[in-house]
Amino acid sequence: MKGSNFYNLVRSILRILFKYIWKMQIIGIENIPANGPLIIVANHSSMLDGLVAVAAFNYRLTFFSAAYLFDIPVVGFVLKKIRAIPVSTSRKTVSSRRTVKDALDVLKNNGILMIFPEGGLSKTDEIATIKSGASFLSVKVKVPVLPININGTKNILPKGSIVPRTGGIIIKVGRIIYPLDDIESMTFLIVDSLNKLMIGDVK
Repeated sequence: MKGSNFYNLVRSILRILFKYIWKMQIIGIENIPANGPLIIVANHSSMLDGLVAVAAFNYRLTFFSAAYLFDIPVVGFVLKKIRAIPVSTSRKTVSSRRTVKDALDVLKNNGILMIFPEGGLSKTDEIATIKSGASFLSVKVKVPVLPININGTKNILPKGSIVPRTGGIIIKVGRIIYPLDDIESMTFLIVDSLNKLMIGDVK
């Protein structure tokens, strides 16, 4: 099965699950651009968040994933099929350059990157700091950023849990953030937008 067909199959299954079991809703759908290139950024409070994003968007999303996960049976197979970009935790220059190159290639080919800029699962309901990767990529190739808030997944599958609970999922889509000329200012805008979405502001 080709990669794109596999992705579409996974998305179709996830949409059924999230729509009928967890009643997934999307607010601010009018803010979603018709096509790429685009960087989507989101809060990250549950391991379900990536799956929710796949189900929510008609785009084919490209994710970053820890390199060691590619060596795990089944998980690695799925990551390779959806063409996730491996991120090494060793901080070797060669690995980092390869990750950046792969991400830039996606954007230069009008693709969609899905990034959780906190770099791990949130411990609080407020985003104080984020890693600058999304800002760097946006500024580097002048690609807009779409902030979203994923709410409800933390209650359905909390950190450390393996069995999902009942509950509802709401995705709030914010306004597009157009690229600025410097990474620091872009990072500030992303943090501000994500925090506003947490309190319900999708304008």
